[in-house]
Amino acid sequence: MHYLKLMAKRSTIIRNWPKYLLQWGVLAALILFITGVVPSETAVDPEAYCPMGGLQALATYLANNSLPCSMSSLQVMMGIALVAAVVLFSKLFCAYICPLGTVQDLIAKARNAMHIKSIKVRNGSAIDKILRIVKYALVFWIFYMTVNASELFCKNLDPYYAVATGFKGEITLWMSIVSISVVVLGSFIIDMFWCRYLCPLGAISNTLKFWIWIGVLFGVYYVADVLGADIPWAVLLGGFCLAGYLLEVLHSKPKFQILHVTKDDNACNNCGLCTKKCPYHIDVKSVHSGKVCHVDCTLCGECVAACSTGALNIGISKPRKSKLWRILPPVLTVALIAFGMWAGGKFELPTIDMKWGIEKVAEDGKVTQLVNPDALQTVRIDGLRSVKCYGSSMSFKATLEKIQGVHGVRVFVKRHSADILYDPTKTTVEKIQEAIYKPSKFRVKTPDPAAVSQLKVVTIRTEGMYDKMDLNYLGMKLRQTEKAIYGLESEFACPLIVRVYMDPAEDLSEDWFEEIVEMEVLQMPQHGGGVKEIACGYDFVEMEDEVTYISTEEHIRNMFSPFKAEFKSRVEEFEGKPQYIYEFAHSNFEKPIYLRYMPYLSNHLSSHEGIIGIYLQLNKDLVPAIQIRYAAPMDQDKLWELITMDTWTITYSKDDVRQEAAKLTFKNPGTVYPL
Repeated sequence: MHYLKLMAKRSTIIRNWPKYLLQWGVLAALILFITGVVPSETAVDPEAYCPMGGLQALATYLANNSLPCSMSSLQVMMGIALVAAVVLFSKLFCAYICPLGTVQDLIAKARNAMHIKSIKVRNGSAIDKILRIVKYALVFWIFYMTVNASELFCKNLDPYYAVATGFKGEITLWMSIVSISVVVLGSFIIDMFWCRYLCPLGAISNTLKFWIWIGVLFGVYYVADVLGADIPWAVLLGGFCLAGYLLEVLHSKPKFQILHVTKDDNACNNCGLCTKKCPYHIDVKSVHSGKVCHVDCTLCGECVAACSTGALNIGISKPRKSKLWRILPPVLTVALIAFGMWAGGKFELPTIDMKWGIEKVAEDGKVTQLVNPDALQTVRIDGLRSVKCYGSSMSFKATLEKIQGVHGVRVFVKRHSADILYDPTKTTVEKIQEAIYKPSKFRVKTPDPAAVSQLKVVTIRTEGMYDKMDLNYLGMKLRQTEKAIYGLESEFACPLIVRVYMDPAEDLSEDWFEEIVEMEVLQMPQHGGGVKEIACGYDFVEMEDEVTYISTEEHIRNMFSPFKAEFKSRVEEFEGKPQYIYEFAHSNFEKPIYLRYMPYLSNHLSSHEGIIGIYLQLNKDLVPAIQIRYAAPMDQDKLWELITMDTWTITYSKDDVRQEAAKLTFKNPGTVYPL
C-alpha cells in the first residue's frame, strides 16, 4: 500500500500533464507580462479574458443596456464560454485556467513538503455549510454594485487583478491586501479555501451546475415580467444566489452534465488515493460503479491520475478504458476559450445605447411623440480615441445632448466609434462633427526665443483625424523626424485644418508631409522598454500655399495650457489693499500632471483667509510658474506651510470634506513680489 501511494505521488504530474501544462503555462505567461519580460498591452488589463468580468458585463448590459468600464464583446463571450462549459461539462476554467486555483495548488504542495497538516473541513459538515454562504453573499454584493454603477466592483477586492496590475489598477488597497492575505493564509490552512468558500466565480459555476432549476427561476421571472409584474432585477439576483446556495448544500450532486469522473468497482482496490488527491476532498472512494457527481468537481483529473489500477477515468456515464478520455476536459477548455476569443472578435456590443427627446411620458402614463422616429437618420463617426470606457462614453453622450437635432447614440469603445441618431431637418453631419470636435494643440519641442525670433506657420489639410489624440500621435511622429518643428494646432473644418509651427529655415515639401501624415502605424517607445504600436490611418489632403509667421514668444504662450482660479468674494474684499504673488517657477510645471492637480491645490488653499487666486501660467521670463495671489493675514511662511503639508483638505461638497495625500510636492520656497 505504501508503495502504491508513493508511486501515485510521483506519477500524478506526469499522468495528469495536460492540467499542469495549462495551469503553469497560464501562470508563467502572467508572470512574464507582469514583470515586463514580455511587453504586452494586455498586461495591464487582466480582466480582458476573465469570465467573471464578462458575466458582470453581460448582467449590466441586460439590466441597463450598457456595458461597464471598458468591457467589450470579448469579455462577454468569455463569460458565455464559462457558462457553456459548466452547463455541458464542469468547472473547466477553475480546473485548468484560473491562476488562483494554481496558486492554491502550489501552496498545498509547499505545505505538504514542510510536513504541515491542513485543517480538514468535511464536505457537508455544519461548518462547511456555513462557510459556503460567504461566496454567495459576495456574488450578490458584487453584481448589485456593478450593475448600479456600471463599473466592475470586483476590481476592488479581486486578488488576481491586484497582483496582475502590480497594485496599480482600479483597486481599493486595503480590500486587495485583505483578499490576497485570505487566499494565501486560508489556503495554507484549508485546502482550496478561496475556491470552496469565497470565490464569486466558483459560486456562479456551482449554481450553473443545477442549470435546469436556474432555468426555471429565470423562466418564472420572465413570465412575470411579460404579465406586467414590475419585479426589480435585484430580486432575481437574490433568488439566483439563494437557490444556488440551497442547491449546493442540500443537493450537492448535480447530474445534468455530459462529462463526469467514472468509476469501475471491479478494478478498484479501495486504496483511497483518489479521495486523498482530490483538491476538494470529494469522497470518490465511496462511489459505486458509475458517475462521480459532486458540485465541487472540476474534472481536474487528479483522482484519475492517482489511481494505479485504472478504475477511474473521464466519461459520459459508464467507465471508459481509453486513456484519451483523460485529456478531453483540457482539450475542451482550450477549445471553448479559443471559441470565446474568436466569437468575441466577430461583433461588438455598444458600451451605451441611449435615446432622448423622441417621446415624452406624462405622469398619467400618456406618451406624446415629440419627433417622428422614422424620419431620423444615423451617422457613424470613427476615430474617437478618447471614447474608451463607460465614463468617457457618458461624457460623449452629454456633449451630444447639447446639440439640437441629436436624439441618440450607440458607442463602441473597442473600435472607438459612435452611431449618432439625428434629425436631418434640424442639423447636419458636419454640424455634429464640429460640435463634438475639440480643437487641440501639441508641443513638439520648445523653441529658444534667443535663437529664433519668429516661426513659420504652414497649414496642411487632413482627413481621419477626429480626436485630440490624433494630433498628439502626429506630433509624436514629427518629433521622431528631428526636424525643427515646434508645435501643431488643429481647427475644425472639412478637411481638418492643422497648423504646423517650424523654424523659418525648414523647407518641407508637400510630399514629405503626405508621407508623415499617412503613416499606417506609429511606433512609440514605452517606459521600461518595448515599443507600443498605434494604428493611425490618416489621409493627407493638401498643403496650402500661403505661409505666415508668428513671434516665438507668442507661440510659446499659445502652446502653454494655463490654469486660473480666482475667488470673487475675496477679490472684492481685498480690492485696494496690498496684495502679493508667491511664485514657484520651474520648467517641470509644463507637465500635464501639474495642470491636472491644480484644482486640488486651489481647493486646499481656498479655505484659508487671505488667498485670492491661484494660477498656472508663464511668467515674464517665459518660465512655467505656479502663482498664488494673497493678502494679509496670509503671509509667505503660512503659505509655505500649507502647500508642503503631507495631507490636503479637499472639499467635494458641503457634507463631503476629506483629508487626502498631497497631490504635488515642492522642494524649495517660492519668491514673493508685490502685485
